[in-house]
Amino acid sequence: MTVLKIKEEIGQYIEHADERFLQLVYGMMKADQTATIGYSPDGTAITREDLIERAEASERDIISGNIKNLKSLKEEIENW
Repeated sequence: MTVLKIKEEIGQYIEHADERFLQLVYGMMKADQTATIGYSPDGTAITREDLIERAEASERDIISGNIKNLKSLKEEIENW
């Protein structure tokens, strides 16, 4: 069965589902969003939500001009 067909069937089923089923599906969805998908160098767990928050923060930094060019980054690394 294709992914598209599965999505269609799930969508149709959800349209008529009772509250218990919807709560179960919602719980699985939230668990998937907060599941550990990796670890930072210090061993802290990283979730999908963490990655999305980091990406959004990076986009805000870029828009506000809070960036470094390659030359300044190399200079900073040399002074570590």
